[in-house]
Amino acid sequence: MGSILEEFFSGKISPEAQLFSHNSAYGRAMDTVARTEDALLAKLNSEEKLLLDKYTDAHMKFNQITAVDGQIYGYKLGVLMAAEVFLNGL
Repeated sequence: MGSILEEFFSGKISPEAQLFSHNSAYGRAMDTVARTEDALLAKLNSEEKLLLDKYTDAHMKFNQITAVDGQIYGYKLGVLMAAEVFLNGL
């Protein structure tokens, strides 16, 4: 990795939300999750659906924690960029 500012300028690192193509690996995985959940819900009874709902809630909390960690990483990256400007000049 070169200079953080060079990486930022070239678009190799970005603070923006990342868009994705529905035909990408991420998009295909998301589609598989949605289709599988629908198929699973169709086969579950009420008690099993409640258990799946509890699992889904826990997984969403896990994802939220992961997102917060990612946000913190982004702020730290910004601080590193600012430090580089001050250390290396404009």
